[in-house]
Parts: sequence; structure tokens; C-alpha cells
Amino acid sequence: MGSADDLDTITSTGAQTPISTRLGSVRVVVTSNAEQYRMVDISGAPSGSAIRERLLSKLCIPDENQTGFSIFPTEIGSYGIGGALSDSRLFELCRDYGDPSASLKFFVSPYPDRPASQSGGYVPV
Repeated sequence: MGSADDLDTITSTGAQTPISTRLGSVRVVVTSNAEQYRMVDISGAPSGSAIRERLLSKLCIPDENQTGFSIFPTEIGSYGIGGALSDSRLFELCRDYGDPSASLKFFVSPYPDRPASQSGGYVPV
């Protein structure tokens, strides 16, 4: 079977079939403070973990610190909306709703289970 980053689909017989796909032309917007936004080209990303790495790197979060950050869907001017995204859910959102115009927006939080409040947010040094 495929790696942990492969998406699975349930067939009509109930069997799981791995799907390995790469994103087409997709750009997203990412922020860690709901004020400054960065466009990230995630075209060709093969997995949610690859998307996560691109988003966090764009915010200058060092590789060794990236595991402590969570990614949430957001809108311009807002902090995270809903729960933190797993790598598979992040990939699904980008695959299903991503576009070259960067319609998808994400908020990065240093907290594993909640977005940062207005008093916080990751600011790289």
C-alpha cells in the first residue's frame, strides 16, 4: 500500500485504493498574524506534508521547529477558523479548492490545537 501521505478512496466494494496524485497549478496565501500575508506556490506538491513544509518555510519557520506548528483555514483579517488541519485534509483542500489565483488562505499557529490569539502569532526573528 502507499505511504502515509497517500490519499485513500473507498470503492463500492468497501476496499481502500491508494491514490497518488500531484497538485496542478495551485497558489495559496499564508499568514501567522492575520496582518501580513505571503503567497505560496504549491503546484506539483505530492502530499500534505510537502504543502505544510512549503507554507512553514515561506514564513521562515526553521525546519527543526516546524513540527510544533498547526495550520488552520482562515479568511483575510481572521485568525484560524475551525480545527487544525491534518496533512491529508490540507492536501484535500488544496486539491479540491486550490487555484492559481490563491483563493485558499491558511493561518499558521505555534499552538497544536488552537489558533494564536490577537496577542500572539509567530513572528520570525
